[in-house]
Amino acid sequence: MLFSGAIIALTACSALTVAHPGLMSRANSCSTSDGAGICKLVSSCAGFTVSGLCPGAADHECCVHKSCSTSSGAGLCKNTTSDCSNGVFVADACPGDGSVECCVRNKAPKPSPTYSQAPLQPKRTGSRTASHLASSTSTALAAVDISNAKSSSFWTCLAKTHQKVVLKGYGQSCSTGGAVNTAFVSSYNAAKAAGIPKVDAYLFPCTGTQAKGKCKSPATQLAEFEAAISGAGMTLDYRWFDVEPKGKGDACNAWNLGNAANLALAKQWTALLRQSGNKWGIYANGNQWTAMFASRSTDIGSDLPLWAVQDDHKPGVSTVHTFMGGWTSAVGKQYDEDVQVCGSGVDKDSFSS
Repeated sequence: MLFSGAIIALTACSALTVAHPGLMSRANSCSTSDGAGICKLVSSCAGFTVSGLCPGAADHECCVHKSCSTSSGAGLCKNTTSDCSNGVFVADACPGDGSVECCVRNKAPKPSPTYSQAPLQPKRTGSRTASHLASSTSTALAAVDISNAKSSSFWTCLAKTHQKVVLKGYGQSCSTGGAVNTAFVSSYNAAKAAGIPKVDAYLFPCTGTQAKGKCKSPATQLAEFEAAISGAGMTLDYRWFDVEPKGKGDACNAWNLGNAANLALAKQWTALLRQSGNKWGIYANGNQWTAMFASRSTDIGSDLPLWAVQDDHKPGVSTVHTFMGGWTSAVGKQYDEDVQVCGSGVDKDSFSS
């Protein structure tokens, strides 16, 4: 991970060898403008890392532990790509270029009360009961999201244990500037035939510079997605707009236009989603936000529901804590990626409805 000159322009690591009967261990110290650190594997650093100060492989960097203070409480400066378990990242409280933020632990929640008798009838809150509001946060629908065609046995198996599936409806398809997923319609029909109660779909837009040609306009991509839905007579619960940066081996260069241009494009998209008259939400990972936008607090449309990515292997929407972009709650959570369910690869999700 590269940092600005204010962090990197500092001294090198010194090797310290310590002998022990029958065992030789070696620790490498390093020094940065924000304090001393230890050269170690990036994956094992509980603080934040600074590159260019340690010998050996590229995955060995200077690991620094630095406390931080925010209006939400005290915490520890950490790489935003690492886990802020049982807490939340707060921007602008740590050194660096936005890839390091203050991990502030949440206060332990009060235990839920137990009742020795049946609870009183709930009070009405508008058109929804108070118990409905409570259950929306304490319970969740079991769901998966998929991007390719599945066998008939998969759908039969899935319908026994899951109440919702999210299908890839549209992809970057950088050779054409965006295209409807070839498995979209057949997957929808298979899900409904198997008896899965709720079906959602997501649109993964073409947003970056292309080796050949360019992305279709947001309006054109959205129109193609909606044409596939209406043409197949689909009844969807939510439509989701997938916001994620370029991944490994991604030739489509998602969101590589720079912070200002990315923000302008994202707001163009969310304006179209609001105008569509359909129920849209945003799929995103808070720890990837600064790879696309100027800061973790950059808001592209927090009035839209959030389907949050938090790969901590813990189901339940109420367990989401890695927020960004103005969101403070989520209606969905992707909690386990690339796992086997009913003999096929999927991502696991929880949804409040």
